Amino acid sequence: MLMELNLFALSDIPFTLLVMVLFSGLIASIANIFLLIGMLYVYLERYLKVKSKFTTTLVLFASLFLIQNILFSVYFLFNLPETIINAVILLIFLGLEFVALALLLKITRS
Repeated sequence: MLMELNLFALSDIPFTLLVMVLFSGLIASIANIFLLIGMLYVYLERYLKVKSKFTTTLVLFASLFLIQNILFSVYFLFNLPETIINAVILLIFLGLEFVALALLLKITRS
């Protein structure tokens, strides 16, 4: 794994912080998996009561999104970002996805 520690004067940052930043994408992806499991549980519960096309689509949506996040987590385990900048950009996208899923789960449960 190549790390450019001198990029933007990052050589002063402790090594443990660098490792945490590199693995933060995996942590955010696992958090998204837990949110999607919660959404899938709620959608399946409603599907068993209502059995409409809309609830079927919601179950399919959550299932496909869950599969995508699981595959991404496995991919990320074997292909860590090579620079801190790549890890931060990845974390921004996964963080935004986490916020969107958390809001969707909150609206779904109410």
